[in-house]
Amino acid sequence: MVAASTPYKVPRLAALALTFVFGVVGFALGINALVKSNNQKDLVKQQAAPLGATVSIDTDDVFDVGCVVTAVCAALAVVSLASLAFLLFTRSTRTLTLQGLLLSFLTIWLFASLIPMTDFVANRQAKVTAFIGAVPVPDSLIQTVQQELGVSSVYNQIGYLKNAVILPWFAFLFGAISSVLSLAAARRARYAPAASATAPAAALEPAPSYKEKGDANIEQVQV
Repeated sequence: MVAASTPYKVPRLAALALTFVFGVVGFALGINALVKSNNQKDLVKQQAAPLGATVSIDTDDVFDVGCVVTAVCAALAVVSLASLAFLLFTRSTRTLTLQGLLLSFLTIWLFASLIPMTDFVANRQAKVTAFIGAVPVPDSLIQTVQQELGVSSVYNQIGYLKNAVILPWFAFLFGAISSVLSLAAARRARYAPAASATAPAAALEPAPSYKEKGDANIEQVQV
């Protein structure tokens, strides 16, 4: 189906572009958080090794959901970029419904992942345990060492984690707007041909002619 003009072209263009931008940002921040988290873990373990201490840092809660958020942000960026390409380089409306459904699915998935991640970052912290031989190190000593190293196990005190959970909410927002606009455009494009098909038929109807009584055509018959 090819439409004379693509429905909601300008609003969709803006929404899809912002969805792509914040999808890429969310993906980049997720990767950045993963790298920096591993670096900080390695730093703590390296500092503890000369003392004969074994350190375990458990961040599985925020790590698992963070990986999902990062992956969905990447998928949302890819789908929004593909939708932008269709919008800019073709007038076909055949894929509008598919675009809207994909964007809706990814947006809902992102929302479902951001809720627990936001809760974890706001209210939880990494589980840090340390042992010297078989003797556990007191939590107070672990916190002192963390302060000396300039690291924290509390998630809401870690800047890269806060960024990794705040910015993807904008990807969710613009993804939701893009989903609604794409589905609305698909609906309008679906009913537009039916409405426009009646116009040519009406245009082809002959206009009524009005003649005065004295203007009647008279056929002459030659005998």
